[in-house]
Amino acid sequence: MVHIWVRATLPFDDERAFQARLRPDRRESVERWDATFDMPWRIFRLRLREIARANLAEVEGAVCATWDEIPEGALVLPVDDDDWFRPDVATVVERAVGPGVTGVRWRSSFLEVPTDWRHQLGIWRRYVQGPRPDFLCTTNNYALFASEASKELLVSHLKASRWVGGQPRGSVPFLRERLSLMNRTIASDTSLRPSRREIGARALRRKLRRYRRLYDQPLPPSLAWAQPYADRVGELMGELELRR
Repeated sequence: MVHIWVRATLPFDDERAFQARLRPDRRESVERWDATFDMPWRIFRLRLREIARANLAEVEGAVCATWDEIPEGALVLPVDDDDWFRPDVATVVERAVGPGVTGVRWRSSFLEVPTDWRHQLGIWRRYVQGPRPDFLCTTNNYALFASEASKELLVSHLKASRWVGGQPRGSVPFLRERLSLMNRTIASDTSLRPSRREIGARALRRKLRRYRRLYDQPLPPSLAWAQPYADRVGELMGELELRR
């Protein structure tokens, strides 16, 4: 059985627990969001998580589990709490596993608005030249076998990228299919703190318009499986209004 491991998520459905768990380096951007929009960041993220859970429930032949519930040696698909998988991802990945295979990765897909010109340039380079060596693995485009040694690789895609780069040829097969989608929303850390810089309320208002346009556009045919979830995020973006 393939296991889906949703990395650590905040308790968005409990205000008191959420405030207790919110990291100090996130608090400023959350407070700015709450002062700008009429829907609190916590509720917006809760709604995104609900959409992602609906997607994960459609993945065939896989079960969502905490780390302690995953048996040693099981195939694990890591994911953040707002990203999506193609429904047949588990079947396709299992099919790629054979003798000598230590992991599997596949083509990364992103639904995002560039944070600045550097990010836009990086997107163009990724499209033309392929991923940089330190981004062979992204949030949810790889699978590894569960062990104490692999846990840190499943937590950090940067560490996983370095690990993959050091593996023998053929031991981590690359699938050219788009089996996942990384949904970088307006509420993501990348959007709110590009290059670890806090953005202001004016920039947030501009982002609102750009993100609404993003979800108004249809996904390419290779990602058509994700369209129902993108549509739901688009509806959520329509509910997000500026505070008066």
